[in-house]
Amino acid sequence: MSLSPTPRTLQVSLRECRLVFERLMQVVRMEPGMVPALRDCALYSAALNLGGFAELQRHLQLLEQSGPRALSLDNQIDVKRVDCAGQHAWLVADTLLDLLADDLKRHGEARLRVANVQEPEELHVIKALAERYGLCIELASDTQGLTLTAQHRTQAPTLLDQIRLNGLKVEAALWWKLFHHANEALAPDSFESRRHAGSIMVDAKGRLVGRPDEDETDLSLLMAGIESGTTAPTH
Repeated sequence: MSLSPTPRTLQVSLRECRLVFERLMQVVRMEPGMVPALRDCALYSAALNLGGFAELQRHLQLLEQSGPRALSLDNQIDVKRVDCAGQHAWLVADTLLDLLADDLKRHGEARLRVANVQEPEELHVIKALAERYGLCIELASDTQGLTLTAQHRTQAPTLLDQIRLNGLKVEAALWWKLFHHANEALAPDSFESRRHAGSIMVDAKGRLVGRPDEDETDLSLLMAGIESGTTAPTH
């Protein structure tokens, strides 16, 4: 009997995770202003062992299919109720956190009942998002939805600190699949794209545009391609 090899795992840094997750949000054409928040939701989903890396492609499809909708707030009852209009948990997490943080600051207590949210388990990412406010969020579920309660947290290493120090483990094959998908957000490599890369622009003859000729930028790689005929300038 032969045993299947154990899948190889990688220890991926915080920077690498954010880079790939941010590009993936751009691939599915999320609104630019939402990209950083969605990137961090994906990061914390992986760190908290929610959907994480394995479910990321499915969550991207759900996000791609959804459009922004207005949330409705009913504050005429003992516990405020937010109807999320069927939106994905990652799309509403920051808004819910803002409501909780504001209530806690104003009234010394904060509770929200949340209904009509897609992928409600993913709303647990709010626990990690709340650490930037020095808050601790508890979630409780029942037949009517989720209830979120906010309190001030005691000083302790945050989840972000742990990710920064240790990174996240992910199966290598899955990581490279996500990595290559994320690269779809990049412009194809071409003579034209190289001319506009970084902080400078270069014309078709290799001259800097808008910068002095004594600029120290090394253009040898770009010009070598032209001289050898392997990179053709565009006209």
